[in-house]
Amino acid sequence: MHRIPIVLRHRCAPLAVLLTLLTLGYVGLYFADPALPANNLKHPEGWWGWWDQSQYIKSARALAAGDLSPGQHWYPTGYALLGAPFARLWPAHPFFLVNLASLLITAWAFLGFARRVGVRDWWAVALFLGSVMADPLLFRQWAVPWNTSPATAAIWVLLRLAADHMAGERRPVLIGALVSIVGLLRPTDVLPAVIILGAVGLQDLWARRLAAWDTVWRVALGGIVVAGAGLALHVAIHGMQPSAYMTMSSQTGFSFHGFGWKAFNLLVAPQPWWGAGQGLIARHPWIGLAFIMLPFALTRGPVVAMLAVAAVGHLALYIAYVDLLPTGFWLFMNVHYMKWMGPGFALLAWVGVAQALGRPRGWPALAAASAAILLVMCVRTLPVPAQGEARWRGIQIPGPVPGMNESYFKMDAVLQDAEGVLRNVTDMRLWPVPQGVRLLALRREIVPAVAGLVEGARPIVERVSIGWPCWLPGKPRACRVLRVE
Repeated sequence: MHRIPIVLRHRCAPLAVLLTLLTLGYVGLYFADPALPANNLKHPEGWWGWWDQSQYIKSARALAAGDLSPGQHWYPTGYALLGAPFARLWPAHPFFLVNLASLLITAWAFLGFARRVGVRDWWAVALFLGSVMADPLLFRQWAVPWNTSPATAAIWVLLRLAADHMAGERRPVLIGALVSIVGLLRPTDVLPAVIILGAVGLQDLWARRLAAWDTVWRVALGGIVVAGAGLALHVAIHGMQPSAYMTMSSQTGFSFHGFGWKAFNLLVAPQPWWGAGQGLIARHPWIGLAFIMLPFALTRGPVVAMLAVAAVGHLALYIAYVDLLPTGFWLFMNVHYMKWMGPGFALLAWVGVAQALGRPRGWPALAAASAAILLVMCVRTLPVPAQGEARWRGIQIPGPVPGMNESYFKMDAVLQDAEGVLRNVTDMRLWPVPQGVRLLALRREIVPAVAGLVEGARPIVERVSIGWPCWLPGKPRACRVLRVE
């Protein structure tokens, strides 16, 4: 009988423990979820009655039946393809194994990537479990069917392969294929995949100028094969035209107008503006620590830099997404957009602290950079009544509190100001508050005069100040409650 080498056992044990804990946690979480089909007698359809999930399962069942009718396929078909084989075998739970496999593959890839940046396996296990399972709502995003689950797995496998590539273990065809797979699963997640691919290319150009061209054509081969298959399926379903989802998404789009205001709302403290919600960093403070320690983390080398640019760049893109608001971040679970970034920021925070304690060359300059980032994270942008300003961020409109369908989801609501028309959902958002309804501009600011304002309506502008961080415990009341003055 052959004995397993001690080194191999030591390497396998952390992974085995991690996968076991994740599997047990996932199975328990999945079948206990209140939105699981048949778990709630009042809503027996469970999450299949939600919009996104209803489209996933409809597409998966159609693919399993060979039905390529456009009306059966709203989203890109990557996720539905993964669920299609189970649509007949386990029709109520076609994505159960897909999401579990995605979680376990993500954990495996994370462990390998962490090893490449010098983090011991058991510490990596703790970081992954803490960033994925410590927040029950965040962990729930693995149980609920979302296409971000396999996309997260693909991004982390891509990160691991890129780190291996930089260490000399090159699999360029697989790297190219994974970039396209991410695009087929979630087109908005292509940005980090492209950043990772760019890091691989830059490293090759720097270290092996001649070998870089060999990498290019092999990456292109893997990408073209997968993308070609995805394009063929799209054409078979929708023809040579964009799908209805693609058209709708292009109309919503991204806007970097008011980026700082939007970042404060999503990451730090949405309550002063919306009266509800919670900042991502306030709920997951290791993300704030990752930002502060980023200058130190970058001294660990290009692999860490690749992760940092991919995570920060993708976070910035989502902040600019017009339809991503703090109201839906937790209520409608849009936090699942950030699924792949959570473990990444935890790793960056750990590496940053470890590097700072090691006092690398240039420590004073790095500490100054960290202090500057901390100062930026102390900035508050709070609503105050306008005092003759030429542009407004929003309007407080008094009256009865409307329902969500009469405000937040009211697609035909418009506001006419001096610069044109602002349309609800795409340009602005109506949100019911105890005093009536609050209108907040998203794509541009409101320019008076405004047509049809009711008596008592109060324009709102931003006041920027610096104080105790609103994302840390002990934040002042101004960061915790709806501000109406």
